[in-house]
Amino acid sequence: MDPSASLTAPHAIRKMIREGDYSGPTIGFVPGFTQCNIIILPKEYAYDFLQFCHLNSDACSLMAYSPAPGAYTLDTLGKDIDIRTDIPRYRVFKQGQLIEDVHDISPIWQSDLVTFALASYLSYDYALDCAGLKHTSINPLHGLPLYISTLPCQSAGIFSGFNVVSMRAFRPDEIVKAVQVGAINRSPHGIPVHFGTPSDIGIFDLAKPAFGEPIEVTDKKVPVFWTSNMTAQLAITKIAPKLCIINSPEHLLVTDQQDVSLAIK
Repeated sequence: MDPSASLTAPHAIRKMIREGDYSGPTIGFVPGFTQCNIIILPKEYAYDFLQFCHLNSDACSLMAYSPAPGAYTLDTLGKDIDIRTDIPRYRVFKQGQLIEDVHDISPIWQSDLVTFALASYLSYDYALDCAGLKHTSINPLHGLPLYISTLPCQSAGIFSGFNVVSMRAFRPDEIVKAVQVGAINRSPHGIPVHFGTPSDIGIFDLAKPAFGEPIEVTDKKVPVFWTSNMTAQLAITKIAPKLCIINSPEHLLVTDQQDVSLAIK
């Protein structure tokens, strides 16, 4: 991949992905542009899932959804987006079982499919980075550690469950600054839901996240937790729909939406 394209041109990245020239993680590309996780469901599940996102907007930060069943464009996020080809890797589930991991879902696209784009935590990470607050990760190409909490979601139709939370470790004075960054910015997942004792929200071993890799929490730092849109995927897993397509972890949709547009004016 052309390094200059990765830094400045979301449409160039999507073009390279679409043409099969890149199939790796998108974390770290085009800082300042919003990246989205993608969930694709048949129409029969779409209304309940849309309501679930609205009722749990902190965890399920909905940036866009299909204008009609079968549509594979998301013009509000990028005029040239083709959701069937513009993500490096997709996971295809049937009846809750992973069937395949592919680069292109055009061959299995259906006229009843509805796409939902959920903003990732990367927008907030970018805001934190600009404020001088970097989290320590074992591998910068891997996402934050995620834990299944005992914090319940609001149910919507067939969808229900508990919040999946991400964790970063900060000094107490940094927590205040991190909250301030979230308070003046509408970046998804910007306000923490808990800090301090993990067991208070049902997390008993930070070394064993449900997803992702653990990060070190030193004596001088405190674990801080934010909602994650993995919450939506967990709710979907519970009902095992006849078909669900999502992006593979760390392989997101790179959009033309600038993170700065999320700032409160």
